[in-house]
Amino acid sequence: MEVASESVPLSPARVKKTAKAPRRTTDAVVRLLLVSCAAFVLATTAAMLLFLGSAGVKGILAVGLWPLLSGSIWKPEADVYGGLPLIFGTFVSAAGAVVIGAIPAVLAAVWATEFAPRALRPLYRRVMEVAAAVPSVVYGWLALVYLIPQMEKLAHLVLGERAIGGEGLATAAVLLGVMIAPTVLLLSLDALARVPPALRDASAALGASPWQTAMRVVVPHGWRGIIVAVFFGFARAAGETMAVQMVIGGARKLPDNAFTPTTTISTQIVMDMQNAQPGTTGSNVLFAMSLVLLVVAVTVVLGTRWLSRGVRTT
Repeated sequence: MEVASESVPLSPARVKKTAKAPRRTTDAVVRLLLVSCAAFVLATTAAMLLFLGSAGVKGILAVGLWPLLSGSIWKPEADVYGGLPLIFGTFVSAAGAVVIGAIPAVLAAVWATEFAPRALRPLYRRVMEVAAAVPSVVYGWLALVYLIPQMEKLAHLVLGERAIGGEGLATAAVLLGVMIAPTVLLLSLDALARVPPALRDASAALGASPWQTAMRVVVPHGWRGIIVAVFFGFARAAGETMAVQMVIGGARKLPDNAFTPTTTISTQIVMDMQNAQPGTTGSNVLFAMSLVLLVVAVTVVLGTRWLSRGVRTT
């Protein structure tokens, strides 16, 4: 006669220990994966910055910092590297884009936040998100086909026969203004959305009109976030490449007027990189000009971080 074996129940401590074993293994694997990803991103970023800095410094030493920044002639075929036309074109076109696109975008954000019908606000934001996601080459192609002919007519109207065509700083500024407007608007919407509703209610209780509340309460309270939005718009405009290359003309000289072809740092890098052999002075000088854009980007980031410290959240 066989005796049925009785199952011995596991103690609670043993069950807990058994359940923890695979969980600890999974946690360790996930932790290792996260650390590896973080280390990979940090290592690649550091390697890029080190390589850019090393090659850029070589270019500066070969040409000289002051001649590189202040020289007005850029002729790589003659080993002459005066980067002033590139720097001038970059900053003027970006500044023009801020005036043409960023400032109207901020005002549009005020309208969308304070005055637009509530049912329209989500739709308006979705449209701006789609516009911000449009590839830059699409903007450039549309500008090449439609904007340049109109700017050529404007140039002849303003300058008469002296005008060459529609390519130049003015066209680049208009194009960049259209490109950065959706991004600036979305960031401005986020900044204005952080304004506490209690401030609006208090302003209305004191008898202020909606316009007075918007311009004297909401905008002053969210001004740091708005400035951050404008800074990011400027940074994007300064670093734009393909779209600007299609409309600015590509002339390696200081422009005589806003309708004269010129160039920018990013567009000139694209134009010269095909003929610049790695390790040569021409290649290193292009990396040096890239350092100028990097300094601009770092300045924008530090400025936005300093300003965003005072942004209140609700």
